Amino acid sequence: MPDPLWCIGHSHVTCVARAAEITGTPLQALNFWGMPGAIEQDDGVSRLSSALEQQLRQHEGPVFSMIGGAAHGVLGMLVHPRRFDFVLPAQPALPLDPAAEVLPALAVRRVLESLMMDYLALMSQVQRLCNGRLFHLESPPPFADAQRMQADIPWDMYPGMRHEISPAYFRYKLWRLHSQIVSDWCAGAGATLVPCPPQSVDESGFMRESYYGDGAHANAAYGELVLEQMRRLA
Repeated sequence: MPDPLWCIGHSHVTCVARAAEITGTPLQALNFWGMPGAIEQDDGVSRLSSALEQQLRQHEGPVFSMIGGAAHGVLGMLVHPRRFDFVLPAQPALPLDPAAEVLPALAVRRVLESLMMDYLALMSQVQRLCNGRLFHLESPPPFADAQRMQADIPWDMYPGMRHEISPAYFRYKLWRLHSQIVSDWCAGAGATLVPCPPQSVDESGFMRESYYGDGAHANAAYGELVLEQMRRLA
């Protein structure tokens, strides 16, 4: 039997773990949500537990990170009380929300970076512990159809936000900005960013219906595409 692939991170690990069960793929899925005590606080900074550190030190192969990955959703899944939008530098022609205040892209990036700070710190720690290569898997793309998402939003998890799903292109721009921040981190850390599977997006860059999970997450079919990426890279 081949050595298991190693995947580490937060909730997005779930779709990959489910896909591995369905396909019988050997996978060591270190899902922080199901590992009490895996993340500790050290002077207000998140860090991996000593037990998890030891596991990573002993692993010789590549590690696939899905750490974090939801900061763009926290900031923009739902409409902010101070409704805002921004021009994405990489795609300046994308539509703006006509009801929103347009903010500088750099200001939006700084807020998003602040939400990602703990996750990037964890990724740095994983990179230091890895004996093999570190690959970071891009977060699943956003789903365009807000009506389809309505029943799946855990509204209570977004305190202070309006009970209204943000416009699709606003969510798309935040996702792309999030990916740019992660890409910049990977370039500086010697890690490799793995873009979302090209089959999973439509011609506008949104998640295809067949890979939809619950609005914030992808399903096991998406996880199978990611598993195939991992196999090729391992």
